[in-house]
Amino acid sequence: MAKRRVYEVDQNERRKMLLDFFLMVSDIKTKKEAENFFKDLLTPSESLMITRRIAIAKMLLGGWNFEVISAKMKTGTNTINSVNRWLFSGFGGYLNEIKKAKNKKDLSENYPKSEWEKLKRKYPAHFLIANLIDKFKK
Repeated sequence: MAKRRVYEVDQNERRKMLLDFFLMVSDIKTKKEAENFFKDLLTPSESLMITRRIAIAKMLLGGWNFEVISAKMKTGTNTINSVNRWLFSGFGGYLNEIKKAKNKKDLSENYPKSEWEKLKRKYPAHFLIANLIDKFKK
């Protein structure tokens, strides 16, 4: 699909498309539905970009400073500044959803906490026995 700049799309058309998108997202009821929808909708790169923004927003809410976030996430301070601006000067949706997610324990447990966990998740067949042991520990 050819990339289009925001100002190249008619404002009424853009508004209608956004409303359709928001209605589709608001109809999602389960975690599995959301997962399937966004896996189909977004490229892996787009998914990563969005999830990194959410991780940066969580760090900002946790009181981390820009330099530490930049080093940990390997991202520029411009990106962090943009997330900070959206988080605190936007429409409040970003902040509200992150606060709601923070109250859901299982969301934070889905993030690998170490390189070892990242490898086990990335190559599940190679770490089948280790993953099964971890599953039974829980």
